[in-house]
Amino acid sequence: MKREKKLELMQTMFNPRNVAIVGGTDNIMKIGAFSVLNIRSCGYRKNAYIINPNPKYKNKKIFGLDVYPSLDKCPEKIDLVGVVVPPRSVIDTVKQAIDCDIHTAAIITAGFGEVKTEDRQAKNRELIDIAEKGDLIFVGPNSMGLYTSEDSNSPLHLGFGVMTPKPGNIAIISQSGTIGTLLCSSINKIKYFVSSGNEASLLLEDYLEYFSKNDEVDTISLFIEGLRDAKRFQRLSSKINKPIVLFKAGITKSGSRAANTHTGSISGSEKIYKAIAKQKGIIYTDNITEFIHLTKGSSFLLPLPKHYPLRIGIVSGGGGIGVHLADLCEKHGLHVVDLKKEPMGDRLINEISDFLPFFWSKNNPFDLVATRDFNLFPKLTELIFKYDLFDVIITQTSVLFKKFLSTFQPMDEFGRKMKKMMSSAMGAIAKENKKREIELCLKYSKKKIVFISPITDFNDPIFDDYNDNKILVVGGNPEMAAIVLKKLQDYQKIHLD
Repeated sequence: MKREKKLELMQTMFNPRNVAIVGGTDNIMKIGAFSVLNIRSCGYRKNAYIINPNPKYKNKKIFGLDVYPSLDKCPEKIDLVGVVVPPRSVIDTVKQAIDCDIHTAAIITAGFGEVKTEDRQAKNRELIDIAEKGDLIFVGPNSMGLYTSEDSNSPLHLGFGVMTPKPGNIAIISQSGTIGTLLCSSINKIKYFVSSGNEASLLLEDYLEYFSKNDEVDTISLFIEGLRDAKRFQRLSSKINKPIVLFKAGITKSGSRAANTHTGSISGSEKIYKAIAKQKGIIYTDNITEFIHLTKGSSFLLPLPKHYPLRIGIVSGGGGIGVHLADLCEKHGLHVVDLKKEPMGDRLINEISDFLPFFWSKNNPFDLVATRDFNLFPKLTELIFKYDLFDVIITQTSVLFKKFLSTFQPMDEFGRKMKKMMSSAMGAIAKENKKREIELCLKYSKKKIVFISPITDFNDPIFDDYNDNKILVVGGNPEMAAIVLKKLQDYQKIHLD
């Protein structure tokens, strides 16, 4: 099928007027049940139908959706069909879809090109031939499906990954459904997600081209085991004027072998992919935690202030974490501002000294010396940004203090009562301070504030409000803050200036 025809049909795939799931079931131990639940759970407001010929579903509903014995019995023409039937039934399902004038599908079922036996390879070729002759494009097979919020009033999650994203600005193309689902869950606001599977019909390059044309997409994130059309990928990435974050897996012999059995990919060497990334301005990583934070950072932080290297201010609740962050920033080529060397530095120090104890560090990092005055951070931020000495502040989010209480495990009743009392008080303070932190970030949107939370996972729901406002919180290893800022600084210097 010609590229232009594919792109035209992809408009139907990613903004369907309705959807049907062949193999949908109410058995929650099966993938077909999760596929139905996801449609119901993510806000899809258009018509959705279940196709299941089992007589027990006659004149019944599955999770509130009407069930029909076959696609041709649906009350309207279907735009997009999800296929979650056993491998032996996939080809017949595709034939039935073509007979019903359906031209887009998401084949979740595995057992085709990734299986290196002669009979499964033959079935894979048969599936491709039938689909091409019927002008049908499909995701997969061996896929976890897709998510689209192209129609933000009716977002669709057609797949079985356990996630409930909201409409957003990030597009994710993943040759691993599991890693793609993890990324979606961690970011929480997505424009598109596709688990490309074996790419028997649509290639990663097709999704890349289609997603890049949507003006609402501000970042494209790729998990790649191997490329089917490397030359086209290079051509596309040269033309796309928005950040592409690439996580390359299968860089060792063992990983390459695993990729071949996972999706049938031919991996290629790490050097080749790094060279492509460098040449085409792609933000490259081979680390999953970095991948998640770079994806968020590209969407949340760009454009950065145009000072190279970035001028960093560090605000810490205690001295040790401030020292550690200073080391990390300098290690990754960022400039930790020394107030003693800045013309306005002494004035800033004097102003801060009016409300911090006399024994504070009197330089950057700004050590709050373990004070429990939670109004200090907003005051300090206002002062720091009053003087044009800093581009980015790295600091701890106040919700961290409530999390610290979870590590307090008293062994007597008195201690437990105290913990309950402190937890209640800290919860109220953290809620109010989170609101103020978000307000500050929005007020100083041309500057940047990056929060760290070393004892909290990066996908903790406690950070959802920050994600919703496009504010980066680095959970776990604080080095991710420095890595993300350095890589985005380097990207911007070449591609956005």
